[in-house]
Amino acid sequence: MTKNPVVIGLGLYGVTMLLFFGVYYFFAGPNYWDISMKINAFGLTFLYGIAAFLSTYWLRKGTQITYPQAFKQSFVTLFVGGFLSMVTMFGFLNYVDKNARDLLNYQYVQTELTNLEEAYQKQKIDAANHKDANVVVELEKNYKEAKEAREIALKEKRNYFSFEFLGKLFAGILLFYLLLSIIIAAFLKNKKRYE
Repeated sequence: MTKNPVVIGLGLYGVTMLLFFGVYYFFAGPNYWDISMKINAFGLTFLYGIAAFLSTYWLRKGTQITYPQAFKQSFVTLFVGGFLSMVTMFGFLNYVDKNARDLLNYQYVQTELTNLEEAYQKQKIDAANHKDANVVVELEKNYKEAKEAREIALKEKRNYFSFEFLGKLFAGILLFYLLLSIIIAAFLKNKKRYE
């Protein structure tokens, strides 16, 4: 088994793309956004965690590694797989199949509207029992503003898969990679730095 984190990251990229195109091919319909988010939140989080762990574990096997070595192995694996996946998804959704992008954008805003409505109905019941009348007024105002913002996003056909949006998303993902690498490195290092 290779110990090169770039090669392992390329394998991770390949598996990510298989999942992406599998969901695209089999589930691009009324639940496309929901299924995509479940795969991202649960499937990819687990996959990337296991890949980083195994990459570092394979590096450690039969030798002693320091914390920086373990951290680098884990982070590079995650970065290569994640960066290439994000670039490929950006290119595919913005240049190859814009209809899939538009469907995902629409379903995202609809999901936001549904979640907003559900939260509003729950808060409305709580606010009705509240002694302060300003609570109800504030709730109505916040609900109206949030709903209008989402309706404007629908009318504008806002692209949530633009370079700017995905760049900000990837910054958050890098934070996840950083934290995961810190934990894995702390767990798998078996040599002091200056030994």
